[in-house]
Amino acid sequence: MKKSIALLLMVVCSGCAREHVKPEADLSYMSVERDNRYPVYDVSYSSNINLLDLFDRGEGVGYAAAFLVCALGNDQDFSIGHHMQFAALGSIKGDGQSQEKGTFNYVTSALLSEVSNSGGSRRNLASNELNEILADKSSIPCRVRITAYGYETYYSNAMYIPTADLLRETNKPILK
Repeated sequence: MKKSIALLLMVVCSGCAREHVKPEADLSYMSVERDNRYPVYDVSYSSNINLLDLFDRGEGVGYAAAFLVCALGNDQDFSIGHHMQFAALGSIKGDGQSQEKGTFNYVTSALLSEVSNSGGSRRNLASNELNEILADKSSIPCRVRITAYGYETYYSNAMYIPTADLLRETNKPILK
């Protein structure tokens, strides 16, 4: 009987997601650099909000996932259940530098991928494919997306990466 009540309470409370109390973070693009050996792109940016302690519970405590997501194609639906066909995705990490007057610096090591099978398959995009996808764009939008236990999904405001910077890195030769 006690197990049944506990299970019922868990089911009822699982739909009770609290809203986060922090405003949407303003992100500022700093740089992008591709690893010389692998198709991994390090995106550096700053935020006016500490994204790794968003819920004031300690850095990374209670998070399910904290990602930077960038729309490479025309699809700009950043919502949780949606999978963009062409996207950059990577985990958020502090860059180890000191925080200045409410500015927090981050770096995300992102893979630029084509997604298929409702997110079940991911394939890294080759430089010629990226050149074609990004050819008519001046910038690509990115947002931080954070999920935490007991809270609604948190989204930052959009940050824009200049396509010229991304293409410069895309077209660098990979060293072997």
